[in-house]
Amino acid sequence: FYSHNLGLPELRSDIARYASALHGRIGEDRIVVTSSGVTALMLAVQMLVGAGDEVVAVVPVWPNLTAQPAILGADVVRVSLHPRGGAWALDLDELFARITGRTRVLIVNAPNNPTGWTLSRPEQQAILDHCRRTGTWIVADEVYERLYYREGARCAPSFLDLATPDDRLVVVHSFSKSFLMTGWRLGWMVAPAALVE
Repeated sequence: FYSHNLGLPELRSDIARYASALHGRIGEDRIVVTSSGVTALMLAVQMLVGAGDEVVAVVPVWPNLTAQPAILGADVVRVSLHPRGGAWALDLDELFARITGRTRVLIVNAPNNPTGWTLSRPEQQAILDHCRRTGTWIVADEVYERLYYREGARCAPSFLDLATPDDRLVVVHSFSKSFLMTGWRLGWMVAPAALVE
């Protein structure tokens, strides 16, 4: 027989507890278990993007993140990271000039594959505030959040630390990275409860 479309209730509950321990209270009504992290990303894009929509993506990035909206007929606008002082950096002014009221979704992967670049908490807050003003959804691929090595940090900064449960935010995770369970093809997303329905 088939299990529940959103994932086994016990697993959703455990994921909610795990995520809550890192990022504050996250209800299991916001958790969707998927057959992989890439499936979670595709479902998020399919829920939010249609042909002709504008999607902004921070690049370089794992190719699927820009290919998925393109497959759906979206116009993908790329905003590049730039080397600065021996590290990768994001020019927020450039990003905000590209995210307008026409932008349906911002796709950001931090910690980033392939560069390792990570958003700071102030950068995340600025992006969240800007996207609230423009009505833009954020799809945050945070599958590498536990592969972050800063003294005293349990994980990388997350949009979940700043957002409200109803913000236009979908955060994607995977068991394959932090839990070394690549072959299990298991992922999840955290989304507003209304979007989960």
